[in-house]
Amino acid sequence: MNQGLEEYAKYFLEVSSEQRLKIIQLINEKKFRLTELAKVLDATTPEVHRNLDRLEKSGFIIKDAEGNFVLTALGHMLLALIPNFAFIIENKKYFIEHPIDSLPEKFILRLGELFKGKFISSYVSVFEYWKNTYENSEEYIYNILYEVPYFDEFVKPIHSKLGKGIKIKSIFYEKAMVSNSREGVVKKLKKYIDSGDIQRMMTKKIAPAVTINEKQCCLIFPNREGKVDAGYAFVSEDPSFHQWCFDYFNYCWYNAYPFVENRLTEK
Repeated sequence: MNQGLEEYAKYFLEVSSEQRLKIIQLINEKKFRLTELAKVLDATTPEVHRNLDRLEKSGFIIKDAEGNFVLTALGHMLLALIPNFAFIIENKKYFIEHPIDSLPEKFILRLGELFKGKFISSYVSVFEYWKNTYENSEEYIYNILYEVPYFDEFVKPIHSKLGKGIKIKSIFYEKAMVSNSREGVVKKLKKYIDSGDIQRMMTKKIAPAVTINEKQCCLIFPNREGKVDAGYAFVSEDPSFHQWCFDYFNYCWYNAYPFVENRLTEK
């Protein structure tokens, strides 16, 4: 095992340079000759040559028959991993307090898809985006809910959208605290529950909460105490970000269990 780690460490060393990473990014965009790269990088030809030589010996790039440098399959795979590291590093302070160990490994490996998300850090901003996700939906609203907001500004757009054929799927945390206004809201939405326009499931696990429509996403990670902190969120309309959230919701949906009303806790 130690020999394997030593081998892996050598490859990390070969890309532990800003210039070498930049070279890989540039070559991914188009073919380059040595002199062209030196000009773009504003670096000396010998310096760039040394870095190209290291990348070539490591198998990340090769020189084609015309003398241009191009990425190998290994180089393309390395480039695909960079957004994963970039997303975690750019948000390292947040993830110290909000660990990702509640995520299935396959979604951790895809964290780079969240790279273009915007980080917002106030309850007002988070709830405003959450509400806008309801208001802007045209096809569906999917939720994983650990706090259940029954404020009029949330209930009204949901009721309005249901009247226009929107489908809603919600996964409730079984220990979610709900207000005593829930009974009235449920009665108001009962016909949509009975028709299947509203579908509900439950979960025992504390994991990231999401609210998505067909374009927008709001993603909230639990903190170290296992509580979902709605004062911070990642939001986006980026297609890759949306695909991650959509797949994650569906994973949770198919691993949830049927909804049981009396498991919710009234405040």
